[in-house]
Amino acid sequence: MASTKIINVLKDDKFEEILDLFKNTQAKEVIFVLPKTSKAFKNEGHFVILENEANKSNKRVSLLCSNPDTNKLANKYNFDVLLAKDSGNKPLITTVNQFDPDDDPADTEELEELNKLSPEQEEDGYKAITISKINRGLEDILKQSGKTLKIASQKERSISLGVKKKTNYEPEEIDIKKVWESQSERTSTEDIWGGINKRTKKTFKNFPKKSLIGLGVVSLVMFGTIIYISTGSAKVNITPKKEPLDIKLKIFSSDRFSTTDTGLNRIPGQLFNIEESSSQTFSTTGEKDVAQKARGKIKVFNEYGTTPQVLIATTRFQTSDGLIFRTLKGITVPGTKVENGKIIPGSISVEVIADKPGQAYNIPTGKFSVPAFKERGDTGRYEKIYGISEEAMKGGAIGKAKVVTETDFNTAKQTLSDQANKKVEESLKTQTSGLKVINSSVIKTKEPESTAKIDEAADSFNMTVGSSIKTVGFKEDDLNNLIKFFIDKNLNLIVLPEKLTLSYENVTIDETSNFLSFTVTIKGGGYVKIDSDKIKSDLSGKNEKEIKNYFLGLTDSVGMAKVNLTPFWVNKVPRDKEKIQLQINY
Repeated sequence: MASTKIINVLKDDKFEEILDLFKNTQAKEVIFVLPKTSKAFKNEGHFVILENEANKSNKRVSLLCSNPDTNKLANKYNFDVLLAKDSGNKPLITTVNQFDPDDDPADTEELEELNKLSPEQEEDGYKAITISKINRGLEDILKQSGKTLKIASQKERSISLGVKKKTNYEPEEIDIKKVWESQSERTSTEDIWGGINKRTKKTFKNFPKKSLIGLGVVSLVMFGTIIYISTGSAKVNITPKKEPLDIKLKIFSSDRFSTTDTGLNRIPGQLFNIEESSSQTFSTTGEKDVAQKARGKIKVFNEYGTTPQVLIATTRFQTSDGLIFRTLKGITVPGTKVENGKIIPGSISVEVIADKPGQAYNIPTGKFSVPAFKERGDTGRYEKIYGISEEAMKGGAIGKAKVVTETDFNTAKQTLSDQANKKVEESLKTQTSGLKVINSSVIKTKEPESTAKIDEAADSFNMTVGSSIKTVGFKEDDLNNLIKFFIDKNLNLIVLPEKLTLSYENVTIDETSNFLSFTVTIKGGGYVKIDSDKIKSDLSGKNEKEIKNYFLGLTDSVGMAKVNLTPFWVNKVPRDKEKIQLQINY
């Protein structure tokens, strides 16, 4: 191959054509012969591109031009500047073009194209070509190391081929590599195209009509070829191989955790402690002979002093009518205290029961004294320690009376429990909006409080039932991210939360630390990871048979693959990865 290549540039030659010839030459030294008014070398950006390409391909660049501005730019970018005549040291090329540097070779009918030497015609390592083919004559002499090379004239019929290019092309901004990236190999026709000279109107008038028709046909063929090569695209649909999952994870959640800890399986949570109650009066349905004592509650006050007063179980409290009621348990009545300059008596509530059965003890609210203090002559305590009933005494009966049956009591309890539980659920749902709660059904129901128990005489009874729940809510995204991390780290699989089934068991909450712990069972499928960039690179340039063989070798990771090439004439995957669309279907 030639070690030196001479490229004769005409005034209107495009820089991208010149650069393409430069990139495709195998010579290690390239000499550009430029007219004084070359448009391609007016733009400094083109010198930058040429310098980058020369450095990348390790080629030496020389310019022969009479334009001082062009030579100045050449020196700036470390290109050799050759002069046609020099009285001092002889340049590498003594004479190349025998025309005035201000003339455009395209306008000089005396100029022939420089000799297109085939490898067999090359002498002493030189090869000279022009960008545009012209039908003019020129004999040049090249000298190197004392040897001369004569470039023979060769007349050729000039032709012109059109190229469809973007109307907004700007040489200083366009990426030359992208302009030509779709043409990986130049055909002989393209080589000819690179050397076609632009003709004047006078030249085309003298062109034979048959030649013009042929030129049009060739242009259409080449235009179609460019479209054929550059419009292809590929759409690749891949379904990764699916692996079954059946995993159990122990998870902890608490309001003490601010972030997810994948090492300890901890996720942030929010504590909720909700209590609700429901109360209602129910009628009794039972009836039987009874001898029942009335009962109720009194509030015992201590105005005697700051010292608490102890009262034993069965302590008597007496009404002004002499009816006796006794306490059911021992109590200690607090002493007095001073608040804002006032003496406040101590007080405590206690349940009492009538000393005898009968309706006579079903009395309204009133004041009670402690007869034991009077009997032992302790007048101070007798006057200062007393009781007051806040509700009427009820339940006293002898003979036939309505009573609370077991059914009455249990029905009331169930009704009120359902109401209280529903209140808890609604309150929990409102307060935990946006959070996941996995033990919402674990609601605790308290023992009912009733004004009458089973088999006690009463026309009606009032019951109150309370319900409560203590739990921790968390974000589902935090749990899903923890699961994805665990499966990725331990199984090297991709999972999609929406394709997983989660179930929870062993749900407990520590009443002291407020830690929620549970075991989550994960079922579904995980998918083998797909390297999209590698598949695009591997498929680049492959035909149908090669595509099939390629995916047959990926059965460990790819479950199914489909490749669509468009338009219909495309039979290979484009080499440009930007034209390959890859979609992964799970």
